[in-house]
Amino acid sequence: MRLKKHQSITITVVFILSMSFIGVILGSVFITAMAQSENSPWYISLKDKQRTPTPFQPYSFANIMEDGSIELIPQPMFTPTPVPAIPEGELPENQWNIIMLGVDDFGENNFRTDVIMLLSVNPKHGTVSLVSFPRDLYVTIPGYWSNRINTAWALGGFPLLQQTFEVNFGIRPDNYMMVNYNGFKDVVNSIGGIEVSVSEELQDSCQLDPSGWCIIEPGEQHMDGGTALWYARSRLTTSDFDRNRRAQEVVMAIFKKAVNLNMLTKVPELYSLYREYVDTDIKLAQVLPLLPMAKPLMTNSDNIRRFSVGPEMVSNWITYEGAMVLLPNNWAISEMLSEALYRNE
Repeated sequence: MRLKKHQSITITVVFILSMSFIGVILGSVFITAMAQSENSPWYISLKDKQRTPTPFQPYSFANIMEDGSIELIPQPMFTPTPVPAIPEGELPENQWNIIMLGVDDFGENNFRTDVIMLLSVNPKHGTVSLVSFPRDLYVTIPGYWSNRINTAWALGGFPLLQQTFEVNFGIRPDNYMMVNYNGFKDVVNSIGGIEVSVSEELQDSCQLDPSGWCIIEPGEQHMDGGTALWYARSRLTTSDFDRNRRAQEVVMAIFKKAVNLNMLTKVPELYSLYREYVDTDIKLAQVLPLLPMAKPLMTNSDNIRRFSVGPEMVSNWITYEGAMVLLPNNWAISEMLSEALYRNE
């Protein structure tokens, strides 16, 4: 009986696989016999041998501690839980929520926003709330599953960042203001530097000193643009939470200096000048009605309210790709935002 071509190929493949399987079995038997035979010229034993550690693979379920122990991390069964949007009637009238962003370069939307701060202007109470968000916060990004919050802009610009805030925190920002870091230095230098109220000592590597190491002591410290940028961004020896606190201190210092220089009376001309450094969709007509609020804010520091997503609102987690992120407690963050935004007051 003559076999067809495809039948011959099938029989050949089955034969090769069968012989391979038989070879593995026979090889195992042969090695086992050698290991147990007293007459064998070879001696094979794993007794008293140390285990060779597997090359490190990022754990998706644990943190590896400094002493080599493993800290298990509860794994979410799904993307971080979004929260309901805050109904419009539950926030004060005429509240203005602006996202403030710091980036390395404007580029072609291919950058990450490493400073993310919500600035909420409340004319009713005559206050401003600053709310900082860690760049490694692991959030739902509509249409892109989950990722760090600082990737949202690169994926879809301000519209996607608006959606991301609304889905995860219940608040939809009205406008944005983005500063690249080179422009930030120029802005600070253009006003003669700033006086920053440093709350905690910072020691970290830097390029500002020949030693490669810089120290900033607590207290009122004068900073030029380069120093202020290093102070706000540095985090080799500190955490993202410390970095957010320092960024708020720098923003406060810039605002205070602008008020002291009476720059608010020159807003129309400065608006055009600083557009070289600042990317924003805010119109000059939106800013002018709020200028009378500025000076009272600085005469009473209690009117500038500072908030942040802190360590008690997140948990460390390592993604399945091996990235270390901060998993949010969305409801804890929502409670903090309710206070910052005067919800239901």
